Amino acid sequence: MTNDTASTLPTINVSGRASAGAGAFSVVITGDVCPQLRGEERILAGEEAAIFAKVAPFLTDADLRIVQWETPLASQPNPIPKSGPNLNCAPATARLAAVNAFDLALLANNHIGDQGPAAVVETMGHLRAVGVRSVGAGANLTEAEAPAVFEIGGRSLAVLNFAENEFGGATGTRAGFAPLSPLRNLAAIREARQQHDLVIVALHGGHERNPFPSPRMQALFRAYAEAGAHVVFNCHTHCPEGVEFHQGTPVVHCPGNFYFPKPAAIAPNPVWWTGYLPKFHFDAKGCHAVELLPYVFNEDEVAPLTGDAFAEFERYFQKLCQPLSNPAELQALFESWSSHSAQGYLTKLSQSIPPDWVNRLDDREVFQRLLGLRNQFTCESHADMSACYLRLVEEGRLEEARKRIPELLAYQTPPWGDPSGTPAPSIP
Repeated sequence: MTNDTASTLPTINVSGRASAGAGAFSVVITGDVCPQLRGEERILAGEEAAIFAKVAPFLTDADLRIVQWETPLASQPNPIPKSGPNLNCAPATARLAAVNAFDLALLANNHIGDQGPAAVVETMGHLRAVGVRSVGAGANLTEAEAPAVFEIGGRSLAVLNFAENEFGGATGTRAGFAPLSPLRNLAAIREARQQHDLVIVALHGGHERNPFPSPRMQALFRAYAEAGAHVVFNCHTHCPEGVEFHQGTPVVHCPGNFYFPKPAAIAPNPVWWTGYLPKFHFDAKGCHAVELLPYVFNEDEVAPLTGDAFAEFERYFQKLCQPLSNPAELQALFESWSSHSAQGYLTKLSQSIPPDWVNRLDDREVFQRLLGLRNQFTCESHADMSACYLRLVEEGRLEEARKRIPELLAYQTPPWGDPSGTPAPSIP
């Protein structure tokens, strides 16, 4: 990573070359946006432009602006049965995307179906009504998997969007998001590459709060690149992860949340409130550089990091990237994370399912507990973390894996922008 003295922003030269100039354009993609609570209040009061005002120059300088929209916009909420929270924001909050000049909303995520299939279609309609296109969701599986196509810089650009299999996925007859299905996804990428000049693939998945991707996620993203993606982008973990490039394709493992206010009573750890905006620079040969804008946010606004905080980000970011080129290290970090996080999942599930559950499927409480079990099996990141934990038990390596837990948890309090003011621990 080098520092661009003109913009003072970190820039990763992906291809090792400068721009060829011809057909140059740029694309910016945000992390998770859910304008709930104070955000909703500000938008309904007509203050939506102020929320992103401090990062607006970076956004509007791009030729194509894409937002990860992680909430349905149901006028009449109808929460589905699921494990985890059911999100929703007022339909008028779609103005946040429109007023801030976003062209496309990524809708493949684990919350877009929280208010049922009809609300997925309604959400697409509210975004469309304010001039924002969407991708990654649809009235059925075929529509959800269809790419969004743009003509930009004299080239045809296709954007594909998928999400891990939690709740709200589309089927042949039901509205929802485009689910992660590696063989189907790879076929869709190859088809898009044959039909269009450039392809961006965005996924929503991974392990929440883990600063490093699992080896499975890295292998999947590299397969996307090998299938023809010019950019691979992932989010969902609610914390920044690193960036690498594979065979010339930049892979953003997660930029962190972009704007996702939380109530003070359940405020998450400090890393929730920070991240980076990636801007992908293209020319006639493909993506040649990725520019990063680090920031913090609170309930009112998103603000770029400056001064010492900016320098701290650069050091922090370099540590996030280092294991991506070391398979043994990435595996060890995944095992350590699994030894920490999977135990809670497995303990909760083992204690919550009553012995006679098979005879009590009509019992609402039993049904709700089984949904947690269902999510543990069907969400790819939940499943591989649990499987890793059980393998560590089988092989007698659990205690060894746990030794690095403090190292991983230290990343949850980055050395800038901690709303609580708690001193940040050192990161090895």
